Amino acid sequence: MPVKNQSVIVTGASSGIGAAVAKRFAKEAYDLLLLGRNEIRLKEVQAECKLTTQKVEILAFDLAEITKFRDAIKHKLSELSSPTILINNAGLYYQGLLEETPDEVWATQFQINLLSAVQLTKILWPIFKKNNKGSVVNISSTLGLKPIANSGAYSAIKAAMVNWTQSLAQEGGAYNIRANCICPGIVDTPIHSFHTLAAEQKKDATTQMAKYQLLSEIGQPTDIAEATYFLASELSRFTTGSTLNVDGGINIK
Repeated sequence: MPVKNQSVIVTGASSGIGAAVAKRFAKEAYDLLLLGRNEIRLKEVQAECKLTTQKVEILAFDLAEITKFRDAIKHKLSELSSPTILINNAGLYYQGLLEETPDEVWATQFQINLLSAVQLTKILWPIFKKNNKGSVVNISSTLGLKPIANSGAYSAIKAAMVNWTQSLAQEGGAYNIRANCICPGIVDTPIHSFHTLAAEQKKDATTQMAKYQLLSEIGQPTDIAEATYFLASELSRFTTGSTLNVDGGINIK
C-alpha cells in the first residue's frame, strides 16, 4: 500500500542512482525533497516523480556549500510531510596515484563523499529523534570494503562512511532511528567515464567490466534503488547497522 504523510530526502538526485531512488519512492507516494547541483536535471526528475506522487520539492546547490543552505533546506522540508528517511547518495569519484593526488582532491572527496552527508544528517537528526522515527541509508561503495590501486582518497572516505553508518545506528537505536549502508559495485551512472561514450564504445567498455562480476553484467541504477527502498522502508524495520553489497559479486570474485 502506498505510503502517505512521510517525506524522503535524496542527495545527488539529478541523475544516476539518486534519480532512480527518487522515482522508486515516488511510486510509493512519499513526499520528496531532491537535492543536487544541476537544477535543469532536478526539474526533469521532479516532473517524472510527480507522475506518481504529489509533493516533490527540489533544491539545487553544491554540497560543498551545504552550510549556506541549512535554512533553505529546512524551509523546503516545512512544505512537506514529516521527514522520516534520508538517502545520502551524492558522491564524486577520483582516480590517481598517491603522489599525483593533490591535497585539494582529498579535501573535496572528504567534503562531498562524507562530510556533507554528516552535515545533512545533523539537520534531520533532531527531527527524527523528536518523532521517534527515522531511517538513514548511506550509499558507499565496494571500494570502501575492498580498495584498488589509484583510488586511495575515494576508497578511504567510502570506508569511513561504512564505519560512520554503524556509529549512527548505535546512536539512533534508542530513538527508533535506523542507519544502514549500501555498497554498490560498478553501476551504469555518470560517475563512470564510460557512461557517456558512444554506443559501441560503451558496449565494449561495459563488456570488459562485466567480466569482473560473478553475474557477468554491470549494475543499473534501479538495482541500487530497489535495495535502497528495502533498507530505508519498513520492509527492513528490524535491520540497522548493516552493510549491503549490491555489486554483482565483484567484491568476492
